[in-house]
Amino acid sequence: MKIISPREFLDVVLIKHDEDGTIASLATHVDHPLCPPQPNYVRGLNYPCGCFCIPAPGDPSKTQLLSFFQTDLGGNLPQTVVESFFPSNITGFYSSLAKAVVKLVA
Repeated sequence: MKIISPREFLDVVLIKHDEDGTIASLATHVDHPLCPPQPNYVRGLNYPCGCFCIPAPGDPSKTQLLSFFQTDLGGNLPQTVVESFFPSNITGFYSSLAKAVVKLVA
């Protein structure tokens, strides 16, 4: 039935470093003629989303995180599949984000 097919997303991303040490990563879905949907993949869609890594006041070894995401995985996935997929995917995302922030500020 191919209920769970590979996904692809096409986003434009802006990464901004502010003078106060805040790092913002902002993204949204785009369509582009040079990147048409690929066979055997379902094109997902990320609505405007982002993460703000804000230095914690008084403690340079800590960062406050504000993030917002809204994703449409595309296709005809049952809600139970979506709900079982996202927690582990988000956990992996935040783990990768923590490693990336350490590299950016080092």
